[in-house]
Amino acid sequence: MTTGIHFVKSIRLAIIAIATATSASAQSLPGGFVYLHDIDPSIIQDIRYATSNNFVGRPLAGYGAGECVVKREVGLRLKAVQQELAAQNLSLKMFDCYRPARASLDMVRWSQNGHETAAERRYNPKIPKTELFRLGYIASRSQHSTGAALDLTLVDLKADNSGKYDPSRSYADCTAPVEARLPEGSVDMGTGYDCTDIKGHTAAPSISPEQRAWRKRLVAAMAKQGFVNYSKEWWHFSLPGAGGAAYDFPIQPRRN
Repeated sequence: MTTGIHFVKSIRLAIIAIATATSASAQSLPGGFVYLHDIDPSIIQDIRYATSNNFVGRPLAGYGAGECVVKREVGLRLKAVQQELAAQNLSLKMFDCYRPARASLDMVRWSQNGHETAAERRYNPKIPKTELFRLGYIASRSQHSTGAALDLTLVDLKADNSGKYDPSRSYADCTAPVEARLPEGSVDMGTGYDCTDIKGHTAAPSISPEQRAWRKRLVAAMAKQGFVNYSKEWWHFSLPGAGGAAYDFPIQPRRN
């Protein structure tokens, strides 16, 4: 990993070369991109980087709305996954979809700002944030920026999913038991979303049999539609061949 000024400058140069659509109207997207809500409104969305409920503690650059934007093929395949899950009283919940390249630069700056808050440590309890890029937990040039990568989980529609994030509360870190860490309104996968810890690795041996079963169920459901899981993050999936160029257009509100 290249760090410091040279690293940030390289990201800036990359972003300059990325196709942008910053002057687009609120509902327009580059060719091939869609709002997932327009493909399948039944898929639950909790786009965390558009809120303060994430490891940075504030909305990331480029997230002007909490909308899941994806390549059309990705959206259609997610719809197929959702249809199969619905028969089991389950639903997908999207945490992140397309990510503007400027948001990755925002993450770089955050990692180098020289301090870590208690809220930030909830997401990376054992790893200094300066090491997150080198260890492969965050990518400076993310597949998310191509519209072909996703962060997601499963929701049991029969369960009580009413728990909400309270920014004034001191939660345990992301590896703690589900009742102690911040609520996500989803099944217990063994860690919270964006947990940069070995326990967040998809095949981590330190989780319970029930948590492991949920992870396997998610991976299997996504694999049926061609999605591939990233081994260090149980929540991260991508669709090979659907990516291409990275983009930096901001996520704007979808027009109803």
